[in-house]
Amino acid sequence: MQIGIIIIGIVILALMGFGMHDFFANPDVHLGLRIGVGIIGGGVLWLVIRAIKTRRAQTRTKTEKTEEVKE
Repeated sequence: MQIGIIIIGIVILALMGFGMHDFFANPDVHLGLRIGVGIIGGGVLWLVIRAIKTRRAQTRTKTEKTEEVKE
């Protein structure tokens, strides 16, 4: 399932780059601002992926505990 999370991250980054192409390619926007927006976008993506991983781990643990009780 790790590959699925990686693919989701790549797709989100590609959509973000495609959707914000005009912003990043605009020479009137200061370079520092473009770098800052890119870093913030990457950080948000990292937080989303981390939340997905944590949620999946909690669900897996909960399922394993339920199976132990049934046995």
